[in-house]
Amino acid sequence: MRKAGLRLLLLLLLPLLLLSSTGREASAAGSGKIILDNKELVLPSGVVLENSNGSVMIPIRVVVENLGFEVQWEQKSRKVTVRQDGKSVELAVGSKKASADGVTLDLNAAPKQTGGTVLVPIRFVGEQFGLKVGWDNSDKIVYLSGDLPASSEGANNDDGAGYALDTPVIVPVQTPIPTMIQGSDGTTTTGAQVKGAVFTGNQLMVAVSSAIKPTVVTMNNPYRIVIDFPGTAFAPDFTGGTAVTAANGSLQGKLDVTGYPQVSEVRYALFNNNPSTVRFVIQMTGNNNPYQVLTDESSGLTTIDLNVPSTDTGSVGGTDGGGLPVVVLDAGHGGTQPGAVSVTKKLEKDFNLAVMVKVQSLLEQKGGVTVVMTRSEDKTLGLQDRVNIAKAAQADLFISLHANAMPITYTNWNKVNGSETYYSRSESVPLAEIMHKHLLAGTGFKDNGIRSKSLHVTRETSMPAVLLEAGYLSNVSDDAALYTETLQDNLAREIAAGIMEYLGL
Repeated sequence: MRKAGLRLLLLLLLPLLLLSSTGREASAAGSGKIILDNKELVLPSGVVLENSNGSVMIPIRVVVENLGFEVQWEQKSRKVTVRQDGKSVELAVGSKKASADGVTLDLNAAPKQTGGTVLVPIRFVGEQFGLKVGWDNSDKIVYLSGDLPASSEGANNDDGAGYALDTPVIVPVQTPIPTMIQGSDGTTTTGAQVKGAVFTGNQLMVAVSSAIKPTVVTMNNPYRIVIDFPGTAFAPDFTGGTAVTAANGSLQGKLDVTGYPQVSEVRYALFNNNPSTVRFVIQMTGNNNPYQVLTDESSGLTTIDLNVPSTDTGSVGGTDGGGLPVVVLDAGHGGTQPGAVSVTKKLEKDFNLAVMVKVQSLLEQKGGVTVVMTRSEDKTLGLQDRVNIAKAAQADLFISLHANAMPITYTNWNKVNGSETYYSRSESVPLAEIMHKHLLAGTGFKDNGIRSKSLHVTRETSMPAVLLEAGYLSNVSDDAALYTETLQDNLAREIAAGIMEYLGL
């Protein structure tokens, strides 16, 4: 009764609390920042972001090196060459012409040299390297996301980098955010509106125009609770903490958490606009803080309560593997994302799932681990969805399986073969070394080595993570072997054995 009374009191007080919150404040313009996948990049000393003929200019080396690309600079010709996975792009200081794999392209503005740094137009970076681009003119902040688009040739689009879980929405420059929410049938309707938010009594309270059940997941390093309200947008008169109107017309800001030492901050933003999704993030100072989610059907008020005992009713956060190591098995692609298409017209997604289901069965037979599958059937699953599953499960390791393919535009595209293992973070190297050894034993293919690459599922996960490329579906020999029961059984046994070896079981 006491807790019910408290919730009723907070509901009654919410309008007053919202009205007393600080209104929108315009942030002061800075000298310029680049945010890549929620990480601020360090600009070279003395470099300031510039606007040249309407084009925002950024240091090319700072961006591409953080994405794992190779950069070469020729002092005599003042030419920059960027290479990644067989793609080569050349730019020259002072020239509005660039070359991409031998094709001449026009630039909005010519690259320029500032000291030892070359600045290039941001739009060119976005078009050539698959980056999503956003520009906050008030704060002079460039937002970049490495989410590569799916290839029309069925290439491995899971090798793309996407923006991190709690990055505010990033939209192409000069593309407005729609004011209407688009449905799956193509019609547009006005969606639910987030009217206000406040953090009080160790609770986050969010007022929505209708009862919307949020999606709630947890993330680590640092520990935070992420709350998504699907199909919602900010109300025109939204009130909550310090809100800033970004150049793209959206809101983002923070709530006052003074007096709650276990909460470092509560922030919010329009995370996505297709479909429109408002996101709140409660970042904690400690780990594994229990919480409870309550939604009032009549008022639309959602409360994330950080001090309700786990014995109470409601959705209580936090998962574990019953004391056992938690292993996430990720079968790449699926559903409407077939992945690579083999020379005999087989689909990569089918190979990935067939092998990972076998690995799951073997691990469960052996015991000693808790297995979590990102997908156990042919369904569409985004890159961040896979990351979310691993983080929500508090996994100890993450294994993603794929089969590679070379585009037909690549020289000797059908001759490339073999197996390789990818990782993004240094803490994943020991796992990569063990899994690569077992990958080769499972396929019997040529050893293409262990490679470092900025892949979304291996970069954004917080546990040791690797992506295994079993072979090349564009190669006749690899293709023929990968879809045999013998190879799939052998590979499944070796993947399971590698996991057990890494865990010392």
